[in-house]
Amino acid sequence: MVDSSKNNRLLPGRSTTAPVLRRLPGKARPRDEVLRECEAETAEMRTRIPRALWVFLVPDLTRVFRWRVELDCGCITEVMTRGDSVPPHELEWVEPVHGWGLPVGQMMCWHEDSPPSPYQGIAEWGERRDVRFPSGPVEPPEDVDAQLWSVIRHDEPHTSAFWTVTLTCGHVSETIAPDIDWVPASGPRRTAPERVQQMSAEFERAWLADPELQPERDREHTRRMLSAGWPSPQPEQLCDTCAQARLITTYERTGWLVSPRRKPEKSLSVAPAASQSAVERQLQKAEAAAERLRVELDQFDN
Repeated sequence: MVDSSKNNRLLPGRSTTAPVLRRLPGKARPRDEVLRECEAETAEMRTRIPRALWVFLVPDLTRVFRWRVELDCGCITEVMTRGDSVPPHELEWVEPVHGWGLPVGQMMCWHEDSPPSPYQGIAEWGERRDVRFPSGPVEPPEDVDAQLWSVIRHDEPHTSAFWTVTLTCGHVSETIAPDIDWVPASGPRRTAPERVQQMSAEFERAWLADPELQPERDREHTRRMLSAGWPSPQPEQLCDTCAQARLITTYERTGWLVSPRRKPEKSLSVAPAASQSAVERQLQKAEAAAERLRVELDQFDN
């Protein structure tokens, strides 16, 4: 249940047809079952969120609307939104691993047969976070060569800067800066041309000796980086989100999570009928009051 604020950037090769509102195959989950789960979730949220913030952070279940959506991979899933005025394909959903927002109309759906993650260029730089790391252990990890570990191991604790970036596909990722003082305005730092030539020859010899050392996708990326002077940070990186992000193609209205209750009609109160004697007493009081007023009026005239 999130608000939409970004423009949709379609995945390569995906349809640009507008999503269709129609009935989808199958049935929605029982409303009572979903309501119980949501009530348990909101109850848990209230235990860790200050009461003053409940109105902002804890969903009001009486305003939650349910939908079923079909993705371009053919999967059908259920989603919920705040109110029923904005359909799911017009909202920005969240990538659940890191909590990063997806382009409008996209949702995550994992498939083992998804295509490999592509390399995407960095389009925008976002926020930075500093992470403190302890010194590396003397013994190398099992999957790291001892000679390589002697080069990359940090003898002392150190801090690294990580930057959030938006890729050309619209997905959000993170990259590490070459050092703690680097900022995007500085531009990438490049390796000396002599060293780049040496690296190129080393890579080519390694690929020739072991054709399975890297898939062709990674080889082409390495060649592009070598041609660019082996920049740091690199201007492109793997986007694991691309392989699992899907577009909403069809949607169905399921209904309110909490059934709207009819307000009880206010009954009109009818005064009981008065008796004849009571009416006569009221008339006598009114005539006596009128007579007193006439006497006072005569006094003014005199």
